[in-house]
Amino acid sequence: MKNISHKFSILFLLLVPAAVGLLAGTGCRQISIWSKDKPAEEKVAQEPEEKKKAFFVGDIVSVDNVGFIEVTSVSLVTNLAGTGSDPPQSQYRTFLLREMASQDVAKPNAVLADPRTSLVVVTGYLPPAVQKGDRFDLDVSVPADSETTSLRGGYLLSAPLREICYMEGVREGKKFGVGSGPVLIEPRTGTDRDKVTQVRGVVLGGGVSHVTLPVRLIVKQHLVKTDIYQTMKIESAINRRFQVTGPNGLRQNVAKAKDDRVLEILIPPKYKDNKTRFLQVVRCLPIIEPQTQRMARLEDLQKRLQDPETSRRAALELEAIGQSAVETLKTGLESADASVRFYSAQSLAYLDESCAAQELGRVALNDRENRAFALSALSALDDLYAYEELRKLMNAPVAEARYGAFRALSAMRPEDPLVKGETLGKDSFKLCVVPSDEKPMLHVRKTEKAEIVLFGENQEFAYPFLFEAANNIVIRAESETRMSVVKFTPNQPDKRKTTSMQTADVIRALAEVGATYPDIIEILQEAINQGALSASFRIDSIPQVRK
Repeated sequence: MKNISHKFSILFLLLVPAAVGLLAGTGCRQISIWSKDKPAEEKVAQEPEEKKKAFFVGDIVSVDNVGFIEVTSVSLVTNLAGTGSDPPQSQYRTFLLREMASQDVAKPNAVLADPRTSLVVVTGYLPPAVQKGDRFDLDVSVPADSETTSLRGGYLLSAPLREICYMEGVREGKKFGVGSGPVLIEPRTGTDRDKVTQVRGVVLGGGVSHVTLPVRLIVKQHLVKTDIYQTMKIESAINRRFQVTGPNGLRQNVAKAKDDRVLEILIPPKYKDNKTRFLQVVRCLPIIEPQTQRMARLEDLQKRLQDPETSRRAALELEAIGQSAVETLKTGLESADASVRFYSAQSLAYLDESCAAQELGRVALNDRENRAFALSALSALDDLYAYEELRKLMNAPVAEARYGAFRALSAMRPEDPLVKGETLGKDSFKLCVVPSDEKPMLHVRKTEKAEIVLFGENQEFAYPFLFEAANNIVIRAESETRMSVVKFTPNQPDKRKTTSMQTADVIRALAEVGATYPDIIEILQEAINQGALSASFRIDSIPQVRK
């Protein structure tokens, strides 16, 4: 299992623009997301100064507050099968005892000494522009001096997630959220590697943000004389183009000047899965542009759009203009050059133009470099044509396109019967069965969320199969048509369930007897190893940005 701190979520985690400024020094730790190698989306053609027809927002601002904020805690993992330990005296134990006292836990030292529990260090990363209620993954691991041998089958108790500040020593910072949930670890291999992999894991989507963090624009002092009038002009330019619907149902501005150098901006829902693109479009907004100058620039942009060398930047500028640029962008769909067609379709999608859907569907299927961007744009388009393209892509032979389309449709219409699925188990994981004519595929998530997707309705286990999973769960194929699932609990009646060999039915039965999502993932992986499942097995087949 890769460390979750290196698996940053959805598309935005790979798309932070190379043009943004350095993080402001706050004294508290933030994780930089800079890379010398810019993803394809970020390689916006830099037009020479003499070609610019307007004074753009991006010419005089940098983008701040786009780093991942590390939050951490010390908590307790319970439900272990005697593999926990009594933590030695340390700052971790002191911290945990203090937390337990604040929650009126009876006999806290006895709880810590119980071999069914283990002290763990919890780490998460709040993504840029996080919203209150957003979920994120948590790393859990035992301290170096711990005698715990395995976190298998464990459940992380509620942990307050705080930023750690490094100002005059180590101090606790603001509480940003809370986390809990079942711990997912790698399957045992019977090698020395288990000593490491069995004492660390991830809680998928276990962290819940308690804050909303806007993105900040910083006016560059070395380029312009900063004053509130200049900042207000930038605010006005952004708000002329973008507004969002507020909690009261009324339209509200996305940008607000905080002082003569700083503006805070909210991300419109249409760009929620591609926040970087929104920042790129904002940078392409002219601060002041008379109508006559706008008309002249539109003519110039039409020429630049048709040139593969300048079409990316031209499409972003046209998207920044808005609806009056739609007809110009449509001319790009007729180009013989694939990149020109894609850039034009991408901008049209964010302007709610259905004509972009077919081209974006072709890119999502055939173009690995731009697949992630095409799927994000289809999700943002959210109309019948985009829906049909995503539905067709869920029959694609390519795993990334197939699951990527499922993911995009889930973001676009989470309540649609095709992707809604069902919620199972005490840890509330999602199971979805998608009709498919393509080769059956079983997809599971080990980042972001607990989710199993079966592409193909008739997937089933093969006889024979026998496996003892964590939490005293035994699953056995009794015949070629029947499967039994049993969970043994000391001093309690056994929980038994007999079901068909259909994979979906077996998963449901496991959830009914009390198996957690990590338990079920372990069973599915063992079934693959034993040859009891013939479907193509994929983990986190999320379209990636190729560099």
